[in-house]
Amino acid sequence: MAVAIMAAGKGTRLKSQLPKVLHEVGGKPLLEHVIRAAVRIVPAQDVYAIIGHEAERVRTAMHHTGVNFVLQAEQRGTGHALMVAREALTAYDHVIVLSGDAPMISAETIGRLRDFHLEQRAAMTLLSAELDNPTGYGRVLRKSQKTAEVLGIVEEKSASPAQKKIREINSGFYVFDVKELYSSIGELSTDNAHREYYLTDMAAVFRKARQRVVAWKTSTPSEVLGGNTRGELADIDQEMRLAKCRQLMADGATIFYPATCVIDADVEIAPDTVIEPYVQLLGKTKIGSNSRVRSYCVIRDSEIGDGVTVRPGCIMEDARIGPGAIIGPYSHLRPGSEIGEGAHVGTSSRPRRSNWGRGRRRTISRILAMLRSARASILGRVPSPATTMAYTSTRP
Repeated sequence: MAVAIMAAGKGTRLKSQLPKVLHEVGGKPLLEHVIRAAVRIVPAQDVYAIIGHEAERVRTAMHHTGVNFVLQAEQRGTGHALMVAREALTAYDHVIVLSGDAPMISAETIGRLRDFHLEQRAAMTLLSAELDNPTGYGRVLRKSQKTAEVLGIVEEKSASPAQKKIREINSGFYVFDVKELYSSIGELSTDNAHREYYLTDMAAVFRKARQRVVAWKTSTPSEVLGGNTRGELADIDQEMRLAKCRQLMADGATIFYPATCVIDADVEIAPDTVIEPYVQLLGKTKIGSNSRVRSYCVIRDSEIGDGVTVRPGCIMEDARIGPGAIIGPYSHLRPGSEIGEGAHVGTSSRPRRSNWGRGRRRTISRILAMLRSARASILGRVPSPATTMAYTSTRP
């Protein structure tokens, strides 16, 4: 079993110089979400991303995933993408075809589609979904509502008024018998408005050859939706982040007003930790138990221990916070900062990359006291006992 991911498109409607599949939702590029689902079904060495527009940029961005890449130098449609992948895929029995711009697809859904394909012994199995508003999507024409067998797929512009009332749509996800696919793919035609080879036309090709074409309908239609516009990307991002919040809360964390928080896919939060409104937790941030992150904090790729209080307005990146520490408010921890157990980084502090041990505390008021004491020494004045105490208690 192989997985082929369609990732060659430009994404014209996004009006961007960035390749479509590298636009981010939920803190990761669209394509990376799809790859993460795919490698839960097959090993990374059996996943092939078919790339075209800005191919090297996409290859570089996804190199860390360990998947293979197939170059579609000239983008002539989804059918053409599998034509150029023939050499890579002919060693397999079956291939699952996914869309690189549909990041909400789950490994569970891919697995059930695969299993259904094998049970049905089909040449082609397509993933369908029922939408309240199917406008713009190709409609699935079943032999009957009681059978999985598909007669064909009709595109919106070619559909009759009766066919447009069908709410079951083709998602663009498929499983093919590889031998049957490549024995028939040459029959695809470019006789259409865009002069491209469409993979959807394989349903008609197989039906003509009396090969079995079936459809399996997902119960979660949102999984198949792609991001073709900035608005659609925003909707997907919002849905993914709310789902992440629900997962974290189910695991024991408290998140006040989840819709106001920005929490990336790889963030980990232990039980009994509280996240207040308007917090951003980004990258691979991990937070221990019984901690509290107050509003307006932005935390990226950091590890926060148990029982930590992060007061409002703190910013940190690639920092390590020991158990029981208190940070802020309005502190800025630079990359590489390590704050020890029980330490207190005070108001508006911006420590350099350093280790802060237990009990160390530095605040703006104490630093000002240091400066006043130094100024007094320079002018030959005797500093007050309170100022001297402030200076001596904060010197390195």
